[in-house]
Amino acid sequence: RTMATLGAPNFNLGMTRSMVTMMQFNAQKQDYDSCLEGLVVDSAAYRQALEACHRRGADRCAKVTEMHRGLYVKAAQFVASIRGGTGDRGIPEPYIDKLSTFTDQAPHKPAGDMVGALREALSIGRWPDGPLDGTCTLKELDIEPLAAASLAQVHRGVLQDGSAVAVKVQYPELREEMASDLAVFKTMGSQMKQMTQGYDFMWVVEDFEKYITRELDFKLEAANAELTASQLAHLAPSVYVPRVYWQYTSERVLTMEFCDGLIKANDAEGLRSAGLNVLECARLLCSTFAEMIFIYGRVHADPHAGNIYFRVRSDGDGRERPQLVILDHGLYHDLSESDVRLRFCRYWKACCAKDSRAMSELGVVFAGSLERLLPLLLSPLFVLGGTGVSLSELVAASEGNLPDTVSLTDVVDFVMATRHGGANLCGLLHSLGYIRGLLTALGLPESARVRCMLEFALLGERGSAQVPRELSLRDRSWARWTVGKLNGQVQLLAPAAGLALACRKRRRAGAVGALGCCKRRRGAASPA
Repeated sequence: RTMATLGAPNFNLGMTRSMVTMMQFNAQKQDYDSCLEGLVVDSAAYRQALEACHRRGADRCAKVTEMHRGLYVKAAQFVASIRGGTGDRGIPEPYIDKLSTFTDQAPHKPAGDMVGALREALSIGRWPDGPLDGTCTLKELDIEPLAAASLAQVHRGVLQDGSAVAVKVQYPELREEMASDLAVFKTMGSQMKQMTQGYDFMWVVEDFEKYITRELDFKLEAANAELTASQLAHLAPSVYVPRVYWQYTSERVLTMEFCDGLIKANDAEGLRSAGLNVLECARLLCSTFAEMIFIYGRVHADPHAGNIYFRVRSDGDGRERPQLVILDHGLYHDLSESDVRLRFCRYWKACCAKDSRAMSELGVVFAGSLERLLPLLLSPLFVLGGTGVSLSELVAASEGNLPDTVSLTDVVDFVMATRHGGANLCGLLHSLGYIRGLLTALGLPESARVRCMLEFALLGERGSAQVPRELSLRDRSWARWTVGKLNGQVQLLAPAAGLALACRKRRRAGAVGALGCCKRRRGAASPA
């Protein structure tokens, strides 16, 4: 697919949107600078001012997102979902709270604006200005959408045979807006490079264009949904992918089975209220996506809370059990290129076993000279697998955070390096970040996530076709022992590391204080 799929770019439109965004960005930067000026870092006044500034920044981001939609909603969804695994050094909580609504409650369009796209796949008569009749595809179609996200909004409908359906329809102006935004980003490429300390981010724009054009074809999404349903059929009824109605689907309209009783996958309280065991839900979610990644090499690109749900199922024994419902199959990343799936299985195993040699050899393939960062981004428990582990890294690992030693520049360099690691490693890390965020919200311990992934990595190492569904008792025991030992070592060493780190900071503070005192004394004795 090419730029033509998106439509002809409107440079005036793209420039106007980007200028509005830049104005908001500059306003927020000035807000941070002015509010924190003169305040002692980490003091109560500093923290209070910073929190207030975060809230104002989140409001500005939401304002821009509501105004521009499209690419900006995509960005908001990503920001709202990546906090799991980075701790407070990642995305501040006010941004998460404000932007999380865009996963399924983005601004929607009036029903009348969607008619043109709907007519590509459905006969809707005079709807919404008049009632549907017996000649129409549907006998009911809600005027207000159930949900709205970055590319489309979803309306509940009922077919003439009484089947309830969810009709996903693409925003009519979306392709022009995205083409315009991307055209401006490409034109501004050299300026962006100057603003980002010499980093060339044009590949981000090019990759985004490649992937977004796939997501804009709802026929491809329908095919992805059916393939996923087929691969996970053995997990039924614990895992469910809604049925596609091909006869009522086009490039801009997707008609699927409507699923009711859905609870967001990160809503622990909602799951509890429905009578479900939250940790059972978390384990089901983790094992399902681990199987997709390690066994089939297919990575769901957007497993955020607007696309991943649970609902209650009853097996007739009086016990309520969870059913995982997976929506939005617009984009998958394929790990079959350059044997990335198999290598990633071996890499996860090496990280769990603290096999430094294998971690280094495979890490270089994935991330070049920055391979040291990869285990830290996959799990804080992998901090012990490398060499030269610092005290702060160990403490951060025990808290589930990225260590202070990992700077933003390190992350940017790492992301650029992974682009040459084969397949789409960035897409894999992006998806794993989403999943980890959901599991963190459900309270699944990090050691349980790592062990679940390890078990499927062991299965996947044997090959992707006709893989046994169960590990041997020996392999399960090894996985349990290996991850348990890894977690135990981190938790055991972290308090001592924290104490040593605190002592070091106190000594430094004392030395600085003594130096300042000496300077003041010398200054008092001097005529100057």
